[in-house]
Amino acid sequence: MKFDQKEHSFDRAWQSFTFSTWMLAPQADGAALVSIWENTLLVTTVMERNASPDRDFMPLGIDRKDYFPAAGKIGGGQYRKREWRPSDNAVLYARMTDRALRPLFPKWMVNDTVITITPMQIDKQQDLWVLSIIGSSLTTMLAWIPFAWPVWAVRIWYIDGEFVINPTGEQRQTTELNLLVAWPKWLINMIECDAKQVPESILLQAFELGQQHIDMICDQQTAFLSWCAITPKTIVVTKPSKELLATIATILPHDMLSQLFGNTKVSFNELFSEFQSLTLTTLAGAIADSSQSDVTQTLVKMWVFQVVKDAIRKRTLDQDKRIDDRDSTQIRPLLSKVWLFKRTHGSGLFWRWDTQVLSTVTLWAPWDVQVIDSMEDDQVEQRYMHHYNFPWYSVNEAKMSRWPWRREVWHGALAEKALEHVLPSKVDFPYTMRVVSECLASWGSTSQASVCASTLALLDAWVPLQAPVAWIAMWLMTEYNGDTISKYSVLTDLMWTEDFVWDMDFKVAWTKTWVTAIQLDTKIVGLTSEIIQKTIADSKTIRDEILDFMGQTIATHRSALSPFAPKMSSFQINPDKVREVIGKWWETIDKIIEKANWVKIDFQDDGTVFISDMSQENIDIATKLIKDIAEDLPLKKPLDGKVIRVEQYGIFVSLPKWKSGLVHGKSMWPVKGRAVEQHFKVGDTVTVIVQSIDSQGRLVLELPQ
Repeated sequence: MKFDQKEHSFDRAWQSFTFSTWMLAPQADGAALVSIWENTLLVTTVMERNASPDRDFMPLGIDRKDYFPAAGKIGGGQYRKREWRPSDNAVLYARMTDRALRPLFPKWMVNDTVITITPMQIDKQQDLWVLSIIGSSLTTMLAWIPFAWPVWAVRIWYIDGEFVINPTGEQRQTTELNLLVAWPKWLINMIECDAKQVPESILLQAFELGQQHIDMICDQQTAFLSWCAITPKTIVVTKPSKELLATIATILPHDMLSQLFGNTKVSFNELFSEFQSLTLTTLAGAIADSSQSDVTQTLVKMWVFQVVKDAIRKRTLDQDKRIDDRDSTQIRPLLSKVWLFKRTHGSGLFWRWDTQVLSTVTLWAPWDVQVIDSMEDDQVEQRYMHHYNFPWYSVNEAKMSRWPWRREVWHGALAEKALEHVLPSKVDFPYTMRVVSECLASWGSTSQASVCASTLALLDAWVPLQAPVAWIAMWLMTEYNGDTISKYSVLTDLMWTEDFVWDMDFKVAWTKTWVTAIQLDTKIVGLTSEIIQKTIADSKTIRDEILDFMGQTIATHRSALSPFAPKMSSFQINPDKVREVIGKWWETIDKIIEKANWVKIDFQDDGTVFISDMSQENIDIATKLIKDIAEDLPLKKPLDGKVIRVEQYGIFVSLPKWKSGLVHGKSMWPVKGRAVEQHFKVGDTVTVIVQSIDSQGRLVLELPQ
């Protein structure tokens, strides 16, 4: 066996990158260790050589594994000390990597391909999202799959008026812009972004800055590959012949295909099925003839699909008329409602033609946060959770729903990102919030509807958002002259019947004045800066229309909390008084909770007190009791109290506000020369003054003279 290691290191954007191969995972088609400083991923790519030619798509799997030893952790929860199902974070890594790489594989390739990403070591300071995309690109080319060209990713943050490339963990805590972009050379093919009141101009500057850092790093991948001995792979291609396309075009002439357009009487699915059945019947003899290998049922279905797709695209690009006769900027009829169910804390329905999403909000106490203890995060508390469900009845399919699948995790995280920056602070609104978006009917862009429905539901639940958010879904159709886009149309409000013909899915979440989130993925290799800028500009017009419509349903948050939501109170006490409020062995706080009918109380390190209960009266009782203890009694003023304990050295006196203190015998002028117990009995009422408070918070009392 030959051990031949290749390693290449270089610096870019103040970071040190390393590529290394031929040492680990030698059986994989492509394998490499990719590193940024002390973060290292083992990335492998394996392609199925004996793929079935009777297939009309390429199965690409991105398997991003959690591997807790990389972080020096055991992990696995309390009862199962091993990695199990992929975490939500791992799912999002995989989805993002898939979106950056998938457009660069050969269009007609059908070989199963699996890319596995395993962390080997992490320092929790660098960005593994970036490294995952880079490593996947590198190992796919090491596997010598005919990949278009290298992909590079970059994370750009905007902190205190300055752009930062691939920031460290500490810097990531204070950013106003979090932008992840993937570039295959000079084109953009994947964007993930969330922002906090960042103007559009800053966003466009970030794209330009990222472009300056991409080209050289893509060249580093190419240079590394040139030093490696690679054996090209033979792929299986399922591509119908031009002759078959011409034959199908005669079976489905333009006059017949025109039935698809503006037809409100017969559904698209019915017409498409008729076209497919007609074509298969007409070509049944050729399909049965085994000597005609380029005429199979799969190939015929692929070309029927292509003929219909070309007809839709040509009409849209040439006439600016879509399948339902809308132009590129029109959105379909909208309907929205709030307060659909009285016992939910808030609910909102957003209905755009045949797409319908219902979002509900649940508010609970601040200690009911989601605690994330993952490979990269240690006990991170998440006070806002957004979950998305896509039951199969929403697309009229008879399937059982089990657990959230990858698309549901992805869409939930997307909606969460769009809304988290307009939520009130914990000080202003101490509740933990969970939003569930239930897709009730799907006819295109349910993620857009889920954000709009959730905005309505949050306002209905009395959540004081900084501004309402609308999610705008933009799409693209292109026409090529060779490898160059010669004509394109940016569309809004895609319907399901256009869903299989788009080249770009570009989602932008807007308030009236700023972007809160962006997500982009493409079916083509990438987009030019011109298309990106036009898409963002066009989305602003639709933004205003949708936000104005939503404002007619509910313009601002409700003035009162749902009677079925828990009440909440928060206030500040001196942090040094928290121990006194809790008492020895929790004795004092247990009495407070009992007197206030079992309210829930939580203390923060800064002295903030949170009290939660369904009854405001109980909260008020607990608030008064805590403030009584936390507030100091006045010094040098007479106070009446009761003797609760008598000792030889003095008496202990119970005072208002749950206070007590010691009157030492030395300061008892009336009883000097006599035993204390001869002068005072338990239960006696005495007048004392608070002389001082010692370093341990104890009251030093005296009898007034």
